[in-house]
Amino acid sequence: MNRSTKTGLLLTIALLSIAPLYAQEYIVKTSVSTIQGTSSLHDWESEISQLTCKSTLIIENNIVKSIKSADVTIPVTGIKSSHGKIMDNKTYDAFLYEKNPNITFQLTAAQLNSAAGKTTFEGTGMLQMAGVTKSVKVNGLATVLPNGDVQFTLSKKLNMTEFKMKQPTAMMGAITVGADVTITFNLTLTPSPANQQAKHNQPN
Repeated sequence: MNRSTKTGLLLTIALLSIAPLYAQEYIVKTSVSTIQGTSSLHDWESEISQLTCKSTLIIENNIVKSIKSADVTIPVTGIKSSHGKIMDNKTYDAFLYEKNPNITFQLTAAQLNSAAGKTTFEGTGMLQMAGVTKSVKVNGLATVLPNGDVQFTLSKKLNMTEFKMKQPTAMMGAITVGADVTITFNLTLTPSPANQQAKHNQPN
């Protein structure tokens, strides 16, 4: 290899090493998410049957390097209990769903740590429930799947009274739902079709 060729190869490698990483938008492909809690009678679990999430990610070498944004919306009436409509209606009333039909979360900052092909993250965001908005911290795991989708798993314990929510009751107050609930998310995100449109609109 002559000096000119070697210099050109080194320059190409250097340019590739400093090439910018591009952020892409991801949306929900599948979701297995629940809300779990206790009561004076028994433990309970409700499925989050409806959920939207838009997240802007930077991925390098099949590793999530940055979470630039994440916006989650859960329709309150999409929460379904295995105990039927009576439990559902009490849940909706606790969220004051007629005035506040959605639970929302907007990520404001995230720190990531990658190892062995997986990324743990610590995030901070604004959570709105029942008309009250508070800053909360979340921790979880992000994994890039072989097909390019990204799996997020996380669990967060919340106290309803911190959002000024009244604990649901039944049987004239004989049964009371515990104030603490745990929300668990297992989301698979896939690249949004908007990425292709944005790429198409870029000048050559």
